[in-house]
Amino acid sequence: MKTLDKYSSTNRKHWNEVASVHQEKYVNNLLHLIADKNFTTFDSVEKKLFNQIQLFGKSVAQINCNNARELISVKRAGASRCVGFDISDEFIKQGEALKQAADVDIELVCTDIYDLGNAYDNQFDLLYITIGVFGWLKDLATFFSLLSRLLKPGGQIFIYEMHPILELFEEDSGGTIRNDYFNKEPYFTENENDYMNPDKVIESPSYWFHHSLSEILGSLIKHGFNINHFDEYAHDISGRGEFLASQEKRPPMCFSLIASR
Repeated sequence: MKTLDKYSSTNRKHWNEVASVHQEKYVNNLLHLIADKNFTTFDSVEKKLFNQIQLFGKSVAQINCNNARELISVKRAGASRCVGFDISDEFIKQGEALKQAADVDIELVCTDIYDLGNAYDNQFDLLYITIGVFGWLKDLATFFSLLSRLLKPGGQIFIYEMHPILELFEEDSGGTIRNDYFNKEPYFTENENDYMNPDKVIESPSYWFHHSLSEILGSLIKHGFNINHFDEYAHDISGRGEFLASQEKRPPMCFSLIASR
């Protein structure tokens, strides 16, 4: 691995600490569940859109895959070669354990996505991006330039992600706007409660980057992608918007997007 910048280096240490918390919270149980050949992480939106994409026989890369639990479901749904990239050594170790439990053949690569060289250029039919990826990306222009290299001609990107508007709201005050939607500066946090297990405090600091929806869409267009599908939803997939999901009047909490070269 190349020498990481301060953002990536800090976030890698942060995620390596988070991994042990998540191991206790859900991964130990997931190791048993995922052994069932019928187990999937897909919800109704993903089932519908992956059916539209037609996974069978396609080579797929999951970007910032965490422990690759979703990638295992992609493989089981008929994809051929499956590769997951993630910066955290500890989450990659979890992914290796999960793939053994699931008895599937996927490849896991520990790397900062910005340090990925040319070894994987023009190798994938589909790039899969899901919950919480964009917040760890300091530079969308470089990111989408990299994705365009990874894809084969005619390849697609499938994004199913938390909506950036969730960054505005303060949970403790019942939905008061706390942040500027157009903020360009990274957020710095430390000694924060874990998002999956609020009883555990993650001492390691981290940097989080806010990207507006227009920045995401604009970056895709700028890098030559055609947007074939886009939708927004009132359900929460991130665990950060549950307090809004129960309200009568709700903002969008996640979105799906399919783009092609």
